[in-house]
Amino acid sequence: MPPLEKEHSSELETYEWDEIKKHDKEDDAWVVKDGQVYDVSKFLKEHPGGASIVIPYLGSDIGEVFEDEDHHVHSDAAHAMMDRYRIGYLAGAPRARPVKRGKDFSSVEFDWNKPIIFQIGKLGDQYSEFIHTPQVMDEPARFFEYDFMEFFSRTSWWAVPTVWVPVVLGVLAYTASLPIAAGAMALYYLAGLLFWSFLEYSLHRWLFHLDEWVQFSTVTITLHFLLHGVHHLLPMDPMRLVFPPVLTLLLACPIYSAFRLLLAEPEANCMLAGGLTGYMAYDLTHYYLHHSGKPCLSYFRELKTYHLNHHYKNHHLGYGITSKVWDFVFGTVLHEGSPSFKAAKAA
Repeated sequence: MPPLEKEHSSELETYEWDEIKKHDKEDDAWVVKDGQVYDVSKFLKEHPGGASIVIPYLGSDIGEVFEDEDHHVHSDAAHAMMDRYRIGYLAGAPRARPVKRGKDFSSVEFDWNKPIIFQIGKLGDQYSEFIHTPQVMDEPARFFEYDFMEFFSRTSWWAVPTVWVPVVLGVLAYTASLPIAAGAMALYYLAGLLFWSFLEYSLHRWLFHLDEWVQFSTVTITLHFLLHGVHHLLPMDPMRLVFPPVLTLLLACPIYSAFRLLLAEPEANCMLAGGLTGYMAYDLTHYYLHHSGKPCLSYFRELKTYHLNHHYKNHHLGYGITSKVWDFVFGTVLHEGSPSFKAAKAA
């Protein structure tokens, strides 16, 4: 299903307030903004801030709170997403169409009703801007025509601990039988955690965000899209968020080989176990930030806001997922209103 609303105003109905106010439940959710009526029932569970933020305003006019910068600053992407759910007009309100915000991709040949993987590489120099215009789908986007290939393009969050917890425990159990002291095992395990923390930031900043540099060929665009571009285009797609185990394995093998060039087997094994633990914490935290609604702990609430700002407001800053530490080290902290934030957003 394409993430677009009906284009012809003649297809939209007019609704009175008495009718609109009836639709104030989570599974039957209407709101009004700028004289337009929206059915956001399917969107609530995918709302980046969680459904609980929106529910108090169902069946009412959200215009004031939507634009209230003290409450929450909505991005151009958020305004554009609203268009998809427009179902009609408020009786007596002006019939002016909402102002379109952000980049206009109406001229781009891209059909959301068809498998998207062989279309994405044809975007050329429009690729970077296209993927940084987030879309929300009612169901995971279709990548491939054939079900067999489509199955392997999707990864559930639970695959991460299911595959890698036994690997980490097995590596540690085996290493404990080798000539290495328990204290040394703990030290190198912690070193592996620290190594992953830096690698998490490095991959996100200097590999995943090469989107502006891969637009020279269909192959490089498609590879980048599979690696990370899909997550920025479809940030709330639960099946295209965590790393597939095969991709993690392809990353882990050369890293472990590098460890073995520098360290003896027991120490390298502990570094690997710590690194894989850090990776699991990263992927599961990343999933939680996108799909937790409103996190219980203040630390994760702050991280969620920070990471969603990276997606919806400024993808040039805020590369940390599990921590902001390396953003502070490298000067890429995302602070709304700061000169660096405004400069990066304008870039």
